[in-house]
Amino acid sequence: MNYHIDTGLIYEKAGEDCECPLCEIRKKVEEQFLHEFLNDAVMEETTRAKVNAKGFCSRHFDMLFSRQNKLSVALQIGTRVDTLMNSLKELNSVGQAKKQADFIKKSSSTCIICDLTEESMVKYYKTIAQMYAKEENFYKTLLKTKGFCLEHYAELLSYSSYAGKYAKEYVNTLSGIETRNFKRLQEELKGFCDKHDYRNALTPLGSSETALPRMGIKLYGDKQK
Repeated sequence: MNYHIDTGLIYEKAGEDCECPLCEIRKKVEEQFLHEFLNDAVMEETTRAKVNAKGFCSRHFDMLFSRQNKLSVALQIGTRVDTLMNSLKELNSVGQAKKQADFIKKSSSTCIICDLTEESMVKYYKTIAQMYAKEENFYKTLLKTKGFCLEHYAELLSYSSYAGKYAKEYVNTLSGIETRNFKRLQEELKGFCDKHDYRNALTPLGSSETALPRMGIKLYGDKQK
C-alpha cells in the first residue's frame, strides 16, 4: 500500500518510550524543513517567494539563527524585510493607523515552516488511520504506545474517518489508549505531590520523579526549542 509518507517513521516513533510519538514525528519533520531552509531551498526562487510572503515565526527564526549557516537566514529574511518595508510608511490618520496595525498583525502571524510542517502532519494523521484499517497488526503497535499529547490526540480523532469501515473501532482504540495513559500520568503526578508531605519522606518517588515534565508534554506537546 502506498501511503505517500514514511510509514517506517510511524513504526519507529510508536516504538519509542515517549508520551507522544506524534510529537517525535513532528520534530523529525520540522528538522527536515529547517535543514532545507538553511541549504538548497535558499537558492530556489519559489521558496524565496514563499518566505517573502509568509516569513518565519519567532520560534523558527530562533531555531534557524542558532545554526551555522546564518547567511542563508540573512538572505531569506532580507527578502522578507524588503516586502515589509514597502508596506511601512508615515501615517497621517487613525484610519491609516488601523490599516497599518491590521497589516502588521497579519504579517506577524504567518510562518512558512509552520505551514509546511502542519501540512506534513495532516498526512501522518490520515495515514495512521489508514494503517489501522489496512495493516492487520498495526493496532498492536498503537496499544504499546503511552498515548499522545492532547493536541495530537485531537488531530487523530479529527481524521479518524480515514480508517473507513474500521473508524468506530479505531476511535475506540485511540480513546482507550489515551484515557489509560492520562490516568497513569495523573496517578504519577499525584505521587509526586504526595512525596512532598513529610509523612512520605521515605517513600521512593519511582516514575513520579519525572511526572511533572511528562504531564507537560501530555498537556502542551513536546516541541523543539
